[in-house]
Amino acid sequence: MKDIYISGKSIFTNRSLKIGIREGYISSVIEIDDCYNYISPGFMDIQVNGYNRKDYSSDLDNHQIEQLIYDLGKSGTTRHFPTIITNSESQILKSIRSIVKARKSSTLVEYAIGGIHIEGPFISPEEGARGVHNPRNIREADYMEFRRWQEAAEGLIKIVTLSPENDNSLSFIRKVSENGVIAAIGHTNVSPEMIDKAVDAGASLSTHIGNGCPSFIPRLENFIWKQLANENLTSSIIADGFHIPVDTLKCFTRCKGKDKTILISDAAALGGSVPGLYKWGDMDIRVFEDGHMRLNNTKNLAGASLLLDKCIGNLCRSTDLTIKESVICATLNPCQLTQTECWNSDPVIGDKADIISFIVNEGFLNINKVIGFDKILYDIEETGN
Repeated sequence: MKDIYISGKSIFTNRSLKIGIREGYISSVIEIDDCYNYISPGFMDIQVNGYNRKDYSSDLDNHQIEQLIYDLGKSGTTRHFPTIITNSESQILKSIRSIVKARKSSTLVEYAIGGIHIEGPFISPEEGARGVHNPRNIREADYMEFRRWQEAAEGLIKIVTLSPENDNSLSFIRKVSENGVIAAIGHTNVSPEMIDKAVDAGASLSTHIGNGCPSFIPRLENFIWKQLANENLTSSIIADGFHIPVDTLKCFTRCKGKDKTILISDAAALGGSVPGLYKWGDMDIRVFEDGHMRLNNTKNLAGASLLLDKCIGNLCRSTDLTIKESVICATLNPCQLTQTECWNSDPVIGDKADIISFIVNEGFLNINKVIGFDKILYDIEETGN
């Protein structure tokens, strides 16, 4: 089998390298003359609800899941956590089993999906805090239900997002954390004191901080400031230019710093659709020319649609973070949180081939080539785009 090659300037060391890859592993690393493009690990997205009309909260088949991986690959995302949102227990179990089945059918899916994120159903039932989650399926935290999910997932559930509503929720956080699962705070409207209690119980992540909460909250003493101030919480952020205003994004990243900020797309099933009006369940959703989505005839966002390449560029343009630091927020940081392998200096012979090439033009990323283990997920030279 012939080697395939990818070249560029390492985002970590600025060394220009030509990387050889054979059967999914780095086979050679050669220093070359200075390159104008970068290479980095593929992006890691710990919150993907779906994309391009594919919804992880439904029953996707093996081919649909593999195609979704290629869809995300065009943005430089090589690995992600499918995110299943609030639903009945029976549907959550069906969605979990479809992912497990797909991983067993394909080395690509097995590599690209290293964990599952369950967002809900143990969240706040309040309007605003619950977002677009169906209130009929929101319920009290139930550790025995989680165990049934995890059994169906064969241990693949790595993150559960919930609201620390009461002592029962805190007990749930303590139990899942003790079993190595990340307990994340999200879709909440609790007191600042409950945030402290959740962290003491083991919560370590704030899910899409600033979103999934009421529009009006106490201006100084609230759950957002408390999470930002707590050094034991990492924050995931949707930096697509629509979910978080620029000044707020600056404040969030200054509070959490480059090491405790994680970029997520939170991509929804209608993400990637051509502009127009769509029916999704009971909702009328309009997709706009710039890619963002709103409930029709309202100012309410209807999920996220832009992927990590756009989020990285916007983070770099809008905050104090450099392009290197912005890329780290979508590579090393999520990998360290989830204990996922990721190179952090230069690729080494024998490493799994998880590597992308891209150009930065005035703060915008243009993806050139994407290799996820034993597959080329995207190559601009082959597409001609």
